[in-house]
Amino acid sequence: MSTSAAKRVALITGASSGLGREFARQLDQRQVADELWLVARRRETLAELAEELDTPARAIPADLTRPEDIDALRVLLEAEAPQVTFLVNAAGFGKFGDWRTISDADADAMIDLNCRALVDITRAALPHMGRGGRIIQVASAAGFAPLPHLNVYAASKAFVLRYTRALRWELHGTGITATALCPTWVKTGFEAVARESAGGSDVGHLMGEQTPEVVVRRALNANKAHFAVACASPQAAALRVVGKVLPSCVTMAGWNILRKL
Repeated sequence: MSTSAAKRVALITGASSGLGREFARQLDQRQVADELWLVARRRETLAELAEELDTPARAIPADLTRPEDIDALRVLLEAEAPQVTFLVNAAGFGKFGDWRTISDADADAMIDLNCRALVDITRAALPHMGRGGRIIQVASAAGFAPLPHLNVYAASKAFVLRYTRALRWELHGTGITATALCPTWVKTGFEAVARESAGGSDVGHLMGEQTPEVVVRRALNANKAHFAVACASPQAAALRVVGKVLPSCVTMAGWNILRKL
């Protein structure tokens, strides 16, 4: 573990847009670290975000679907040995469509980014975290049930949810708090990317979209309160209950109606 004299760092993946960018802004306001490490593919966007923050920020361009880029981040952590006070894994994407319309490349990339990269980044950061450290893993309410025409994405977020809950148990007694964030639709660039497939119209209107500001504020408050899961809205909380109570065939049938609206 890092010593108390080490530089305090908040590490945020997916920081160039959407929830990742909003996490950077709100963690900046809360002054949780001496430096923010912003990780995403687009160097220019990261640099622009770093300029608007009061907390010193480092732009770390990386494609987290590439193991070598994750290795480079791990080497950086080992070389500088900071105290990671906050880890937010917000990098991820989804595609609308079924097994025929989502390409092999997109299916593989969803698994690589949403699952493998999240685990690898978490494992790289944990040796540098100590008592009081906080982890937020961005999952989704889609992880509460299997969702046809969003199948790989929903399955990947179910993985994140269960991984985070098991990790939280393993961290008991260390003083590190892990929370899985499971919102419904959020007003980010997710929809535009999700529709870039042959089955892009398989999901209709994204009802009940929330702003990133609200979702991130509620996620940070839930993590501060040591919640295992942050639903961030009544709709997500209801879906969580439905996923526990109803058989999957019922939830999938209901989803099949809603997605066509």
